[in-house]
Amino acid sequence: MSSGDGVTLVVGGSGGIGLATARELAGAGRPVVAAARPSRRLDELARSAQREGCPLRTLPVDVTSASSVAELFARLDGTPLTACVHTAGRNLSRRLLVPPEEDGQDWRTHPEQEWRDIVDLCLTGTFLVGRAAAKAFARQGTGGVLVTVASSTWPGSWGQSAYSAAKAGVVSLTRSWALELGEYGIRVVCVAPGVVDGEALRAKCASRPRHAAYLERLRRHVPLGRFAAEHEVAAAIVHAIDNEYLTGTVLEVHGGGFPGRID
Repeated sequence: MSSGDGVTLVVGGSGGIGLATARELAGAGRPVVAAARPSRRLDELARSAQREGCPLRTLPVDVTSASSVAELFARLDGTPLTACVHTAGRNLSRRLLVPPEEDGQDWRTHPEQEWRDIVDLCLTGTFLVGRAAAKAFARQGTGGVLVTVASSTWPGSWGQSAYSAAKAGVVSLTRSWALELGEYGIRVVCVAPGVVDGEALRAKCASRPRHAAYLERLRRHVPLGRFAAEHEVAAAIVHAIDNEYLTGTVLEVHGGGFPGRID
């Protein structure tokens, strides 16, 4: 199926990489459905698309809920699905152990609920969306492409065990599904950015000076000397959609390298 034959669903499309991807596709005249949790941002995106007359509409979804994901795909109303891009997720920096000398308390460990929240959102959410997209593509009988989003932390990253483990799972899902679904003409590609210099990162740095200082040290370890812009990651996603021989692979958008730990 060519990119002009149907709609591209961008899950997590109300902000960050998802929003940049939805805008790039819609700006090129491709019909897009941007789905995300109900929010002011999703409403604003719907209004701006209507004002600009671009082929983009919005739908609500909670990717941690199987019923919500099923409802999202049902609301596509039989519109042929060309591609599904899953960008919904959230980073978490949390060490497994924090020693007593750092805050005068006993040894503190990674909270279980935070682990479950990150794995549920980043990994189970990818599974639920990918499962629904694969079924939609197969029922159409015309193939399609599922683009997942991992992170360059997936081989392991200091202080990010939950996030890194979840994103490693996304990479494994991508490769496993590509093996399973190729016979149906369904491609599965993973895009794995490094640090992305977007609105969320800038807001976090503004509120947490120590985090900003850490990121400045990290930036100096990136061979290109800077972090990715959201539109650069979106361009890699569009490339994954358009290149019809890409499947089962990870496109790392990390500026030449991403260190697992820095001093």
